[in-house]
Order: sequence, then C-alpha cells, then structure tokens
Amino acid sequence: MRNPVSVLSILTAALFANAAYAVDASDALVAKFNTVCAGAAPGSALAARCAVVLGSADPNARTNAADFNTLEELPGQGRLAARDLAPDSDGSKRTTQHVDLTPKLALFASVDAAWLARVSGGAEAPFDADTYALTLGLDWRPADRWQFGIALQHQNEHQDFRDSAGRFDQHTTGAIATASWQASDNIGLSAYSGWLRGSADTLRVVRFIDGATPVAERAHPDTRRAVAGFALDATVARGAWEWRYGVGYDWTRSTTNGYVEQGGSGFDLIVPQRQVKTSRARFDLGIARILSESWGVWQPQARISWRHEFQNPQRTIGVRFVEDTGGTLVAFDSAAPDRGWAEAALGAAFTFAHGNSAFVEWRHEFAHGPLRDDTLALGWRIEL
Repeated sequence: MRNPVSVLSILTAALFANAAYAVDASDALVAKFNTVCAGAAPGSALAARCAVVLGSADPNARTNAADFNTLEELPGQGRLAARDLAPDSDGSKRTTQHVDLTPKLALFASVDAAWLARVSGGAEAPFDADTYALTLGLDWRPADRWQFGIALQHQNEHQDFRDSAGRFDQHTTGAIATASWQASDNIGLSAYSGWLRGSADTLRVVRFIDGATPVAERAHPDTRRAVAGFALDATVARGAWEWRYGVGYDWTRSTTNGYVEQGGSGFDLIVPQRQVKTSRARFDLGIARILSESWGVWQPQARISWRHEFQNPQRTIGVRFVEDTGGTLVAFDSAAPDRGWAEAALGAAFTFAHGNSAFVEWRHEFAHGPLRDDTLALGWRIEL
C-alpha cells in the first residue's frame, strides 16, 4: 500500500506544477553577478565596481551590491497605466437627463486626480504616486437616442519609490472617441476607444558598498497607450430614488519603449520594450436621489463596484548591463496580478439653468492586495 504522505506529496506537486513563482530582481542579479563581472569591458566603470565587490571580505558583498541596484523598481514602473480608464468623466453617467433629452451639441471638461500607493514590497518595490487627467470634449446627437463624442485627454503620472530616490514620470496626450445608444428611457449601451502617446522620465539611483557617492541613472523612453471598452447601464426609478445597475468591459495596452540608461555608475542598464495589457469586467450597483432646489436639481449618489482582471499576467523582465561585453541577461519577474477588487464611490450631480450641469465624485478602491487608490473627479458640461 502506497504511503499516504507520498500520495499527498504527489497530488500537491501536480496541483502547483503550473503555479507562478516570482523571481526576485536582487536574487537574479546575485546569481549572475560573477558572469556579468567576467564580461566587464577592461578599464570600464563596471570593471572597477566589480573589483570592489568581488574583492570585498564581506560575505554579503554581492547581495548588498545587488540590493543597491534597486532592480525591483523596474517591474513597478508605469503601474499607474493599469488603472481603470473608462471615460465616464464627462459626467454623462451622473446627470439626471437621458441622451434623447439633450440638444444637438454639448461641451464638457473634467479633471481627475488620484493618489496611489503600493504599501509592501516583494517582487516590486513599494511606491507612492499621484496622477491627474484633464479631459476636454464635444458630444453630438445626430438623432434621438444616439450620441457620439470626441475628447482630448492629457494624463500626467508621477511615481516615487519609497526605499530610494528612484522615480518614474509619464506624460501622455491623445483622443478618446465615444458612442452611446439609449435603447429606452432606462437602458443604455455605450462604447469607447482611444489612443494616447507620450514619454517617460526614469530615474534609478545606484548606491555602492564602499560608500561612494550614489549615481543617478536616467532615461527618456517614448510611451503609448490604447484603450477600449463597452458598457450596459440600466436605471430603475422608485419615486425620488433611482437604482443604477451596470456591467462593462475595459481593455488597455500600455507600452514603454526600450531604453539605455545614462549615468556612468558602471551598472547602466539596457532595458527592453515592455508592455502591460489589462482586460477587465466591471459590475456596478448604485443609488441616487433626486432633490429639487431653487437653483436647479441635484442628485447625491453612492456606488459599489467589483472589478475582475482577466489579463495583466506576471511578466518576466530581462535586462543587460551596457559595459558587459558578454551581454549576460539578468531576468526577474513582476508581481502576480490581483484578480479581483472592489471600489466604493460617493458623489453628486447638479443640473442648473441654461443647460449647465456639473458633477463631483470620490472613489476608493479596497480589497486590492498591497495597492491603494483614491480618486477625486470634477467636471462641468454645457449644452449648446
């Protein structure tokens, strides 16, 4: 009779055979440190740095040198690009009027500001970040219940890594097209697609085990981002109260071109092109109340949402050192994705005289692993 412990071991091994285990960036560099140093160009800064590390009497010299390279910042660079970018910031989902009641044209503007953090490390370095998006657009209603729009958007993202002076800044600008069809007074379909281009500024600070002055490694790669999605929204009125239901799908593809760092630390990196794809389902449940005032109508509202991620897989990043003539590849992983999380929102929509309306909303993500995300959205709309 087979030993039950052996059977359990076999089943456990089979169960986790395909599980993803993250390779830590520092561990990956320690494993390849001697090979990298063997390929260092004679007389180069890399050769000098290697001589200090390999000649040290400290048994932890290679580990410390690897940690001081802060390679774990690379997987987290541009993590803000994976945020939810569904373009509802024109206020069309927050006003009291349906599409078939709006005039032919409407202008809108909005600002979204967000504060994010990764509060624990692991495969990716912890960071604090902030971002804002400025959107200006035009809606056109060619026929009852149909509406088309075009919006210009500028996004600015700033990311500071907690354990060093490293940072990642990104600026993108582009256009997002929208379309919606109001099937009835209570059911609507909408879709969007957009493309943004820009650039990033990277800063990685390299320290040394001999206490030499840290060196800033910089690069300026181009970036681009594609977004698309669709949604089905429904409302059910109960007197002055209104229940809101929504399901949707959002897709993004964010690309950072490859780059070569410049700084002269000896550990200057060659970083290949990287791409992050997200594919998400979203489920929304909200409630609002219509209140009449002397100046117009306003709707306080609350919403709870669930997001499920289908893509954004764990990625392997392979880098090389500029002065390593052997071109040794140092490969390590990003963190495994969080497949599901929730979002709560509180806000209000305001309808004034002469076709003016506005909205404000605060959103907070929770149950999202080590990530924290809070967003404030403000917008104004005027019907022409």
